[in-house]
Amino acid sequence: MQIVDLYEQLHLPRGDAEAGYLTCYTHSRLPEIARTRVHPAILLIPGGAYCFVSQREGEPVALRFLAMGYDVFMLSYDIAPRHHYPQPLLQAGMAMAYLRDNAASLRIDGEHIAVMGFSAGGHLAGCMALLWDDEALRPIPGDGARLRPDAAVLGYPVVTADERYRHAESLCNFCGDIVPQERYSLERRVRGDAPPVFLWTTARDTLVPAQNSLLLYGALLAAGTPAELHVFSEGEHGLAAADAETNDGLDGLCAHVTHWTELASEFLHTYGFSVRY
Repeated sequence: MQIVDLYEQLHLPRGDAEAGYLTCYTHSRLPEIARTRVHPAILLIPGGAYCFVSQREGEPVALRFLAMGYDVFMLSYDIAPRHHYPQPLLQAGMAMAYLRDNAASLRIDGEHIAVMGFSAGGHLAGCMALLWDDEALRPIPGDGARLRPDAAVLGYPVVTADERYRHAESLCNFCGDIVPQERYSLERRVRGDAPPVFLWTTARDTLVPAQNSLLLYGALLAAGTPAELHVFSEGEHGLAAADAETNDGLDGLCAHVTHWTELASEFLHTYGFSVRY
């Protein structure tokens, strides 16, 4: 397992940044197999209301998708109260730039890099899927178009600034007093050239209501952007991989939600995310 300093790799000044690292979960070469394998990649962004980075939504999910044939790169990003916009979005963009620019040496498919995020991490992943040309990303050298992911998988994401459904803590921590929350209400920023988006959430989520995902799905549908939405009837917020490893007291009904990983992988396969030889 390798940890990459994104500031060092992109030759950008670190300044007061504390995070901006990638933890890499990748397949090793197998000497018994002569063929070279090239894996699709996932940029994984855990949640935590932009005030911590969830461990449950990190390594356990990375290992699940590693076993399914993806190379996974988990982002640590700066959080409140010390850091707000543009820092988290800049670091997510740096991660995408690093993966694109080093696809050959990393042995990943540089044309099939997805972004995956949960809760507030789903908001940050959604920003990458919809706002890859945001001004926060301008310090990143090179062609900004390469920052657009090839697909997005968003789990119970923070989406809207609508006071009826918003997760106020996440949006306050992301925006601070620097930018208006409405500007990063994702359902308002959907565009026709966005990548395919897979969404999943639960009907019983009282922290980030399912309406967040419904609003984004409706906007994607209206824009003609390929999208798929799954709303599971059971389960509270923050299920992560939705298994016993990432949840205490997971019962049989909630265990049904663990199928989101298979559904997401099938969705990605539809858009060419598969191992190449």
